[in-house]
Amino acid sequence: MAYAPAALLAAAHRAGDQTPADMARRMGLPYLAVYRWATGRHAPSPNGLAAIERTYGLTPADLMREDPTT
Repeated sequence: MAYAPAALLAAAHRAGDQTPADMARRMGLPYLAVYRWATGRHAPSPNGLAAIERTYGLTPADLMREDPTT
């Protein structure tokens, strides 16, 4: 399983958040962390996953996809 930001971006857009800066403000988290999640450069930490779940209603399972390389 690998982190895939598409579900996070779709949920953010449904909530009216168009940029990582919008998402960071809504979640109350640093912009750089949210930017890295939105671009897929890093997966969210456990605290980040909790913030995503509180804010957008996505579970960690919603943010994972099958890794085609395995």
